[in-house]
Amino acid sequence: MPTYDFKNLKTGEVETKFMSIASMEEYIKDPNIQQVMSAPKLVTGTQSVLSKAGDGWKEVQDRIKSGLPPRYRDNIKTK
Repeated sequence: MPTYDFKNLKTGEVETKFMSIASMEEYIKDPNIQQVMSAPKLVTGTQSVLSKAGDGWKEVQDRIKSGLPPRYRDNIKTK
């Protein structure tokens, strides 16, 4: 479920709530509540997904590569 930011117009307080879209639509029907748009919160990192995969995944990739025609084998990236 996504998170939404809401501003209480009476108090000026901004809250972040975790709820479904249907719940959010019900919540903003209150005349004292206004949805506040903000920039998305991104999770970034410098490590590739393949570097985090265990050694078992490399074995799976090797088996996949061995069953492919030679022209497609370079499409599978391994650790």
